[in-house]
Amino acid sequence: MSNHLLFGLLNLGIFVPLLAAFVVRKMAVVEQARRWTVYCLAFSFAALLCNSLSVSNAPNAQLSEPFSQWFLVDALNAIPLSLFAALCLGVAALVPKHKLTSQWLAGVLWLSATTCAAYAANNLLVFVLGWAGSLAPFLLTRMFAPPSNAVSETGAMVPGFSKIVLALSLASLCVGVGLLVIAVPGTSWEQALGLTLARAGNSTLLFAAFAFLMGAVVLRKGLFPAHSWVVTAFERGPLLPLTLLLNGHLGAFLVARIVLPLLPDEAHKAWPIISTLSLLTAAYVALVGLVERKPRRLFALVAISQSAFLLAGLESYSAIGIAGALVLWQVVAVSTVMLSSVYSGLEARLGVALEKDGFLGLAIGAPRLAVFFAAGGLALVGLPLTLGFPAEDLLLQGTLATNPYLGVVLPVVTAMNAFSVMRLFARLFLGKPVSAANHIADAVPRERWVLIAALLFLLFGGLFPSQPMRLPAIAAEKLMQSVSGSQHTANHR
Repeated sequence: MSNHLLFGLLNLGIFVPLLAAFVVRKMAVVEQARRWTVYCLAFSFAALLCNSLSVSNAPNAQLSEPFSQWFLVDALNAIPLSLFAALCLGVAALVPKHKLTSQWLAGVLWLSATTCAAYAANNLLVFVLGWAGSLAPFLLTRMFAPPSNAVSETGAMVPGFSKIVLALSLASLCVGVGLLVIAVPGTSWEQALGLTLARAGNSTLLFAAFAFLMGAVVLRKGLFPAHSWVVTAFERGPLLPLTLLLNGHLGAFLVARIVLPLLPDEAHKAWPIISTLSLLTAAYVALVGLVERKPRRLFALVAISQSAFLLAGLESYSAIGIAGALVLWQVVAVSTVMLSSVYSGLEARLGVALEKDGFLGLAIGAPRLAVFFAAGGLALVGLPLTLGFPAEDLLLQGTLATNPYLGVVLPVVTAMNAFSVMRLFARLFLGKPVSAANHIADAVPRERWVLIAALLFLLFGGLFPSQPMRLPAIAAEKLMQSVSGSQHTANHR
């Protein structure tokens, strides 16, 4: 049974940014819109963090509002909720003025609210609405289009091909959930996710539901062969919002919240295929990244490669492997936002000059940005003393028993991604400086504070890993108990 949260903070943390998006969108003064956006996202982060702390005090409970059962918080979603709100807050605070519009800020508010709604969903319908809502700014509007006087024209719109793939992921999710509802008598779209309702349904329909749900995961996460939508979108679309969309990791969350608990038998039968696909994606895009020359495309390839390991860990059927995947989730989210924030700031300062071949030597004019970029990139690939190191260590230990190939693929792919990140760092910040490097502005205060906070999160997580690992470890244990109980029930039917 679920315990109750106090003061309605969970609902406020989700609905305040959602309502603020409609207000901010109409503001004529962009800086005023930024202030309102930062205030609302700061409130949302504080509210969701309070809920996360409540879960930390009762890690085995599912906490919900006394007057509303739409949302819940537990060990699985407590950290993603507050972390994603923090990332949206940081992006809204540091986004360069040259790329900023009121609609852009409204899009970040909307993305924060809908993604957090999907995380906290206590029924299938709310989860589907949250998934769809997080895609709406990219599919239906020009919210993230830059102002007409932007230095660079890059980022005007999400390419049509990427929109098609994202729309297909939503369609696949709807079909999968619909089949899940049909397969189990007495189930509705409002059925609570916490019930193990799919253990006694029509086996054919359940397998079809599993196939469509995993199709949504593959398309949204950009696993091979759907990785190209991410690369194309990063190359031509709005970089920071797309980084937030990718780092929502709703595909991985769909596996952890719905697929494994509700369809454990189907997931167990298909895990060799899914695990192999994840490792293939990680290796293939890492190889492509070794020869990629365009920075935006390289960002996408490295992010896809590292995040593909999340799915391999979730499908490891090991509590340690699942915990490692959930911790790696935090690392990938924070590190890639750091990288894209630094690059977006440089792009606003120099425009298309960043796409030119050769070394730019920007470290002479922007040494702080160079340090933040290097730190974020190295943490992403598991640098010791950062949170990325224990995350990859847990992932490797937990998955070796069920998938020994990961013992070869993970270190090799991580090394290739490290080379790609440092190659991009060298190209941007080292070498003989171009003429613009001497006059470029270094990190302004709003950029410094956000990037320092992100860096401290990664460093303290590496020095004191027990805190960021505690709730993921509990969530992994509960997930394994749920899956094991389902298989035991199935064997005795």
